[in-house]
Parts: sequence; structure tokens; C-alpha cells
Amino acid sequence: MKYLTILLVLLFFSCNTNKKISENKRNNIISELDYIAKIDQKYAGIPSEELFKKYGREKAWEIFSAKRDSVSKDNQSRIKKLFNKFGYLGFNEVGKENSTKFWLPIQHADNDVEFQKQMLQELKKQIEINNAKRNEYAMLEDRIAVNTNQKQRFGSQVTYNTNGQAIPRNGLIDSLNIERLRAEYDLPAFKEYYNNMTIMHFEMNKEVLKKQGITEPKLYK
Repeated sequence: MKYLTILLVLLFFSCNTNKKISENKRNNIISELDYIAKIDQKYAGIPSEELFKKYGREKAWEIFSAKRDSVSKDNQSRIKKLFNKFGYLGFNEVGKENSTKFWLPIQHADNDVEFQKQMLQELKKQIEINNAKRNEYAMLEDRIAVNTNQKQRFGSQVTYNTNGQAIPRNGLIDSLNIERLRAEYDLPAFKEYYNNMTIMHFEMNKEVLKKQGITEPKLYK
């Protein structure tokens, strides 16, 4: 009975560690990750001008959002298959750039928070052995917080006030120590990040904001 218990423990840990990947399999995985990242980023922004012109703003967003949800679910399915077969794909398995491509659909899996939570725990293990990016851990933790209606620790997830200025979605747990926390997890300074997000939001919604009397981004001083 003692030996059976030891065997079961060994099997448990072996199933939860990253598996050895041959060069041929690695190339196939990277091709899959390239596809996943490309389609993810295609629907990460806003509808194209062509779509707006063809359908109008409201209908364009409806079509775009439906396609984005479909793409997201397909990508999640692909990532789950990769994870179940090879474990978390970090630096050692696929390199830094491709590791981010593995993380992207997890970050965007807002319809499956339990999956995000599972991957956050896996990502924590990879951080501890320097096999994943600390900022990706921080952003996923914040994403889960927002998806469960909690305040954020790092302030990576934003929304916008009536002036078009970026603000932390759901607020911050500890605003006094936010800069230290962000630096610790390789995130840009709070003011720099929020000003960049404010500028980006203004450029993407310039015509709508101008109609509201907002003629330039309102930046943090």
C-alpha cells in the first residue's frame, strides 16, 4: 500500500510538469501558436472602417463582437489541447515570444474564468522557475479580478470616464503602493500606462469624443 501511494504521488506530479518536446513537435506547436496569436489580435481592437461604412456603427460592433467571441472560444480550445498534452508552454518550451502567444487566449478567455484561474496557478509555477513573464501573471490576475467583480492589484485593466480618461476598472486594492507593485512585476509606471491608454482611446474614438466636446486626450499630470 505504501509503494502504491508513492507511485500515485509520482504520477500526479509527472502529469503536471512540462513534458519534453521534440524539435518537430516544437515547430508544429509554434505554427499553431502563430495562427492563434494572429487571429486573436485581428479581433482584439475595433471593427474596420469598411465594416462601419457597410453596416453602421451599432451593427458593425454586433457582427465584430460575435466573430471575436467565436474566435476566442476556438483559440481557448486549441490552447487547452496544447496544455493537456505539453503543459504550460513557457520560455524553455517555445521561447519568450511564442510563450506570449500561448498566454494571449488565456488572458482573453473571459467566458471561462475557471480556466483563467487554473492557468494563473500554472503561470505562478512558471514565474517561480523563470519560465514565464511576470507582467503576464499580473495582467491575468487583474483580468480574473475584474471578471469576478473585484478590485485589481496592478491596475492593468482599464475603463474610461466621461472625459475619455483611462481609469482602473473596479478600482485598486492598494493605490499607495501601485508603482512598487507594477515595477516588481515588470509593468510600466502607472501614469505612463494610463496616459498611453487615454491617448489610444482618444485616437480610436476621436469622432465620437469630439461630438461630446472632447478635442484632445485628458492626460494625468
